[in-house]
Amino acid sequence: MAIAPITGTLRRKIITDITLGFGCGFVLAFAYWEFEHKPIVAKREAYYKQLKAQKEAEDSV
Repeated sequence: MAIAPITGTLRRKIITDITLGFGCGFVLAFAYWEFEHKPIVAKREAYYKQLKAQKEAEDSV
């Protein structure tokens, strides 16, 4: 009685692991960029915009 050889299992496993790794990586990177990075940058830009307006108001007086 012979057991059938297992073929292609390792290749499928590697392809699945790489695909899931890249997929999860891109999703987490997108979530970080949208929900962490962009609000911080927007807050910083608003601060510098306010600072610039304040300086221009002082200079015009």
